[in-house]
Amino acid sequence: LNPTTKVTMAENAYAEMALTQLGGVDEAKRTNAAEVGAGSVLLITERVMTDGTQVAESKNDVDLRGTDSKSNIVSRSVLKGDSRQDFYVNLAAHDRCYGHIECDAIIMDNGSNQTIPALRALHPDASLTHEASIGKIANDQLMKLMSLGLDYDAAVNRIIQGFLK
Repeated sequence: LNPTTKVTMAENAYAEMALTQLGGVDEAKRTNAAEVGAGSVLLITERVMTDGTQVAESKNDVDLRGTDSKSNIVSRSVLKGDSRQDFYVNLAAHDRCYGHIECDAIIMDNGSNQTIPALRALHPDASLTHEASIGKIANDQLMKLMSLGLDYDAAVNRIIQGFLK
């Protein structure tokens, strides 16, 4: 599964891209490229869960090319077994604009994750932010759900379902 999406947005356009991959794919390489014009808004949301030896790679290149253009790129990943996920974002601001990247991953078993957000401010009035976190499910979350009557597997599944929403 190797889809490529290219988006060119004129003035005051709005686009949402949503990807959900919850297992069942041995290898996926997704490529997204976008040029966002003045006053336009681009939202990209990605939810990926891999298991076993599955591999998922996502590459995103977004150019904010107009005044007051905006982009928000969100990735939520869950890795089980020995699976691997790589998430790359290059967000470039060429004008007064706003861009944000948010990438969070939960690693279970022996999964591995690489998250590389790149911000390039090429204009003095650009505002770009990112936040990234990679880790395991917190024990206190599991204990709380288990104290409410869920067994371990049900508690883990409840946390994953909430995380991927």
